[in-house]
Amino acid sequence: MRIFIAIRFPEDFKSALVDAQHELKARGVTGNYCPYGNLHLTLAFIGETFDLPNIRKAVSEVSFSPFTITLGSLGKFQTKNGSVIWAGIKDGSSVSDLASQLRERLVANGVRFKTTEFYPHISLIRKPSMVVTDIDVAPVSMCVERIFVMKSERINGELIYSEI
Repeated sequence: MRIFIAIRFPEDFKSALVDAQHELKARGVTGNYCPYGNLHLTLAFIGETFDLPNIRKAVSEVSFSPFTITLGSLGKFQTKNGSVIWAGIKDGSSVSDLASQLRERLVANGVRFKTTEFYPHISLIRKPSMVVTDIDVAPVSMCVERIFVMKSERINGELIYSEI
């Protein structure tokens, strides 16, 4: 199973992200748009594994008080597979602290994961035809109360993310 740990979003949060995607499409940006149901913020990408007991143990050991996040501006990353246009989080320090604690618990429980530097973001488009980041994103807020162990699988050619 291809596993990651993430923050999932309520409908209004996802709708604001989709509005930004629609504006990008209106500006002629093509690429691999993240579907509405797959929008999330990855805290740790684990990849192919069947070590669910240790992953769940690590997640259960993460302790945090609920906190609020607010959508921020768009940005871009360059990866080995092309660019990614993403939406940021205003003052992402609480998310970064959560990711750091989670990653410490994963290490303590012997779980291997992708150890790239963490930057709180929500991927909107992979491999965009052009990079446009000057779109206003509605500053929608949400309360983060828990984190989710997710799996990624391809069903009938479509990538589906679901909680496990």
